[in-house]
Amino acid sequence: MIYILGDSHGYHNYKNNPIPNVINLYQSNITMHRIGRDNIIINFDRIQKRPDDIYVFCYGEIDCRCHIQQQINAGRNEDQIIEELVQKYFTTINNHTKPSKRIVITAVVPPVSRAIYEKYNGPITHEFPFVGTDEDRVRFTVKMNSIIADYCKLYDYYYFYPYEPYILEDGTLNFAMVENNNIHIDDNTHINTTLLRLFK
Repeated sequence: MIYILGDSHGYHNYKNNPIPNVINLYQSNITMHRIGRDNIIINFDRIQKRPDDIYVFCYGEIDCRCHIQQQINAGRNEDQIIEELVQKYFTTINNHTKPSKRIVITAVVPPVSRAIYEKYNGPITHEFPFVGTDEDRVRFTVKMNSIIADYCKLYDYYYFYPYEPYILEDGTLNFAMVENNNIHIDDNTHINTTLLRLFK
């Protein structure tokens, strides 16, 4: 069985997945920070946990959009924040998925430009803030994905970066490819077909 565990991007990245035996257990608004802090993978208790299960994880967008800059504003070092987020995230995954080593870690999705988002949706006044400049959030995402890739090598997990067709030269998500002027990828065909090739 293949289980997808993630935030709302875990749903949107992998919706309409053509792979047999996929169960998506995403939960919106869950941060990488929360997973690592609490040593709990949301909805993991719903899995029967067989040794041949495959787990696909997809967290971190909210952290790069909000959490990291908030911590920097509180006086913490950027690189330490990101390293700690990823380290605790992987520790939690390792704690819960043993003895399985069939783990896929999805890279963090490229951030949406705040200016373009507000052009279509108006000023951000709701509960999903953009903290930091576009350049900041691109940098956070690139750094986090680099560290995730390093930790995947350390833990012998598969690092999955399927965003080449979706990213602009400035590192932000191509807004023409998002769903309903939001922050989620709309046409995820490339992601699903790339994942399918991986499993084949």
